[in-house]
Amino acid sequence: MYLFCVVPRQSLILSDLIYRYTDVELGEHLKASEVSLRKAKEGGLFDGDEAWRKKVNSLVPSSGITVKHVNTSEDVLVSRRVVAIFVMMTMADFSDQIFGFQDTLFENSNGRFEYPGNTPTLWPGDVKPGLWLNFVSRIGAVYSLLVREEEIFMEERKRVGAGGNQVSMDGRHEELELVIPPVFDNCTRVLSSEEQIEARDLYWEAVCEGSKRGLDWAEELLGRSIEKNPFVGEPHVVLGQIYLTNGRFEEAERAAEIGLRHLLEWGSPWDKRMSWEGWVAWCRVLLMKAKEKSWPNTSWGILNLGLVK
Repeated sequence: MYLFCVVPRQSLILSDLIYRYTDVELGEHLKASEVSLRKAKEGGLFDGDEAWRKKVNSLVPSSGITVKHVNTSEDVLVSRRVVAIFVMMTMADFSDQIFGFQDTLFENSNGRFEYPGNTPTLWPGDVKPGLWLNFVSRIGAVYSLLVREEEIFMEERKRVGAGGNQVSMDGRHEELELVIPPVFDNCTRVLSSEEQIEARDLYWEAVCEGSKRGLDWAEELLGRSIEKNPFVGEPHVVLGQIYLTNGRFEEAERAAEIGLRHLLEWGSPWDKRMSWEGWVAWCRVLLMKAKEKSWPNTSWGILNLGLVK
């Protein structure tokens, strides 16, 4: 935590790491690194000249990187495993905090979070879900690459020794476990900024206009939203309520289960008009009613829904 507070995290994580990759490059390197890791663990085969490994090591060598202390300008050595943990913490930070207010504030209209603008913005705005998922999926992909390179590095050292790469083991923090978050298919998928925007706008139109234009219309929009972005829970939750209202209990149960899984994986809401606890509680009510194959057909019945066990 001390290091998290004294290193220039924005430049370290964003300028020196995340922004060095294109979306296409991340996709290619994720596929290549999966193959490399399997070859290393199953066959003891190692190739440090692979493009994805050369890039990871050029950005964050196995010996770590040296940055300046934000207050004293003294040199601070940050191990690769600690850099990886900072990357994961940045994922959690963005998912917990960002919503439509920051999109307007930083003029994030393209959904890539490159901080192009500086717009005076009234808080909290319309609280529309934020366009941060492309950015966080890219962060997750970089995290996976760092973790895989660390695994290969340690596997090679275990099998053949350090060889020509005499890296000091001091300060590498190998006791720190690097856990892969379950989001974005275990950080193996990059959601395009275009699909992120289209999916968000379809969801927003459905939840804001569905009561006026009809549940069938809202169901169609939510289905298209989920097809473009299957990585968040709230569209599944709302779709589950539509299924319950129409007496389609098996479909409602499946939608609620998927929605709840995503909510629990994230630990924070994408649609921040309600708290994460509120979304989880509501989704569990939907799941319970789907299993019971019942749903109230009056306004008072809806209002009296609750889960206290």
